[in-house]
Amino acid sequence: MIATAHATVAANGVLAEVRSEPPLTLRQVRAEQEGTCALCLVGSAAGPLAGDERTLRVTALPGARATITAAGAQLAQGRDADCVSTCRTELVLGEQATLTGDTGPLIVAAGARTHVEVSITVAATARLDWREVVVLGRSAEPLGRALIRWDVVRDGTPLLRQSVDLTGEPGLLLAGRRVLASCLLTGPGLAARTVVRHATAAAAKLADDAVLITVLAADAAAAANDLQALRAAVAIGA
Repeated sequence: MIATAHATVAANGVLAEVRSEPPLTLRQVRAEQEGTCALCLVGSAAGPLAGDERTLRVTALPGARATITAAGAQLAQGRDADCVSTCRTELVLGEQATLTGDTGPLIVAAGARTHVEVSITVAATARLDWREVVVLGRSAEPLGRALIRWDVVRDGTPLLRQSVDLTGEPGLLLAGRRVLASCLLTGPGLAARTVVRHATAAAAKLADDAVLITVLAADAAAAANDLQALRAAVAIGA
């Protein structure tokens, strides 16, 4: 199944456009801050299943403020590792735009193989706080397999191009851990610096005001704790 959900957010919290295709549904919810458009991604069917392609596109126009949350985790399933599912996120941020969020944990079940593709185009004055969490295997089952790619362009210049291949022997690559959590922070007011929390949790400075946080953990709760601590160390000012 091929499905796309798309939203365009304008200044003052205005949701200018929203389109959804099951099993991806975007709904506007109550925002905690005035002038912010809050969106929630709802999975209206199981999956992704082998062969599925799911794309989330969000455009934040100049001056827009938006947040994205997920109603729950996604569970990638499949018994044929040669038949891949794809979860794609495409973000575009204009000048002075702000976007914070994630699409929820992606759990790659045993036997499944998933490509996670994150494509971001961000203006120089925009602020972004975006997280991706991939969990290989449910509790007490063999690890699923995933390929995670980031392609980020800021102000017309490549900022991050990274590929993490966990389709071979992920158990060896992750040193016994099964959660890979990443967070990209960029924008004015960011105290960009490299911070090492421990051997498998660090924030790497990409530019004067851009940081990529990467965490390997045994479970999602531990990964969330490390992400929170590292985000606080390089927080974007209000």
